Amino acid sequence: MKTLSKTLLVGCDVSSQLNTVCLMDPEGDNIGSQTFSNTLSGAEALESWLLKIMKENGFSELKIATEATSFLDLHLVDFLASSKQLAPFNPSIYQLNPKLVRNFKRVYPDKEKTDKVDAFVIADRLRFGRLPEPYESHQPYLPLRRLTRYRFHLVKAINREKAYFLTHLYLKFSAFSMEKPFASVFGATSLAVITDFSPDELVRLPLEELTQFIIDNGKNRFKDPQKVVETLQRAARESYRLRPALASSIDLILATILQTLRALQEALPTESDPPLADKEVDRAIEKEFKAFPNTLQSIQGIGPVYSAGIFSEIGEIRRFPREDALAKCTGLTWRRYQSGNFEAEETRMSKTGNEYLRYYFIEAANALRVHNAEYRAYYETKFKEVTKHQHKRALALTARKLVRLVYALLKKGQLYRANYQQEA
Repeated sequence: MKTLSKTLLVGCDVSSQLNTVCLMDPEGDNIGSQTFSNTLSGAEALESWLLKIMKENGFSELKIATEATSFLDLHLVDFLASSKQLAPFNPSIYQLNPKLVRNFKRVYPDKEKTDKVDAFVIADRLRFGRLPEPYESHQPYLPLRRLTRYRFHLVKAINREKAYFLTHLYLKFSAFSMEKPFASVFGATSLAVITDFSPDELVRLPLEELTQFIIDNGKNRFKDPQKVVETLQRAARESYRLRPALASSIDLILATILQTLRALQEALPTESDPPLADKEVDRAIEKEFKAFPNTLQSIQGIGPVYSAGIFSEIGEIRRFPREDALAKCTGLTWRRYQSGNFEAEETRMSKTGNEYLRYYFIEAANALRVHNAEYRAYYETKFKEVTKHQHKRALALTARKLVRLVYALLKKGQLYRANYQQEA
């Protein structure tokens, strides 16, 4: 007669200094709780305690879950996953999304907010099942993932600084964005005008002198510099005027933000860079990615950086039994909304799951719509289907199509070919 396994469920609430642990059996009974320091010696003490509980209570399997907050749980999770002492119990270790834990905790409205209660909720969520993929120890692609996630961080930081710059530019030059004298506010000539002149100075500056300034800073690339000057002076006339004391503060803020932007952009290519700009982070990603044979770069137009971002976040493709499981992990899914005879025509993308993977899929799709004929045709078809949110919708659907292709290429180890048809 086959003996049923008895699993110990371990919920761990992790902070920078302490790990609060709750133990639970499959019936939901609390076996015990304890707090350990979030250090190597604390992890070793937790390991010994788990071994003692497993042996004393006859547990044969072990499941552990943490709430994945920043990097605070990474050392602990990797230590437990690599533990030779716990290996005989086949430990499965899960890093739960905080959103998943927070939503599950709503079924306990009378519970207080303490580390011990949070650890209990994590353990109970582990008992409930329907868990994400378990943590894999000794991931060879972890260094690559750190680089691609850092690149994601840089992109977000640059966008945040640009948005902050634009809010202060409105204070200095309120009509600048309305009149749009330059194609990009962050072009070299545009920034030279913003930092060198006030609206009053632009209005008073002789037309010939301002035109020459535009020609010199634009390296004679403007087709009609006089038209640029006319638009610029019109924007200057229509802009509000600041008090001198406030104007000097705004100038300082704008100049400082530009310094930050230039430092960030040193490591990352931007829209204003040449097509083959070789920046430090992208160069490091390409170098690291060469160690992983794959078929993603055979997709015309995707490039090594976006391929690396997708590859490093997916990890082992065998973790996903079907392509829709990969799409769900990515968050490129749309929930059906139906009640009675009503069926919603417009539904929102779920945006759950791995935000890094979703970012790289969408960026790759955006590159493909420009450089790949097959995906450009698909994007244009989806763009024309609706009148609202055309670009965002078409781009998301193009990314969803790319998920199917990536899954097929990685699963079968085949190279991409135009009009590729996935086998049923």
